[in-house]
Amino acid sequence: MTAGIAVAAAASIIACTAPAVHDGDTLRCGAESVRLFGVDAPEVRRGQTPAEPYAYEARDELVRLTRGRVGCRFVERDRYGRFVGRCWSDASPDLNAAIIRSGFAKEYRRYSKGRYAGPESEARSARRGLWK
Repeated sequence: MTAGIAVAAAASIIACTAPAVHDGDTLRCGAESVRLFGVDAPEVRRGQTPAEPYAYEARDELVRLTRGRVGCRFVERDRYGRFVGRCWSDASPDLNAAIIRSGFAKEYRRYSKGRYAGPESEARSARRGLWK
């Protein structure tokens, strides 16, 4: 293992400790950018484009959920070449569902096909984050 990174090509899993978090649906495990499968979080500020509402809360929630060890199982590569995965951590067995359940991200149904409908419904019913 180099610099806290482990990649098992045969199993298509990437793992790291305390990844860098870009926003509520993207983190960096070593050199690999990982997009959370089926998750759509508000965008943080980019250049002159202001941050969307709750973007920084979503990022902070993903930081909280990814303290310690994190693992992600490969689903596909997106159009930007990012590793798209279903992830888990010391804090949650399903990071994708957890960030949606927090209310700071929505299910990206175009790709997830309803896999995270339950956690989104729970956040909506509880009026959390985006659903206030």
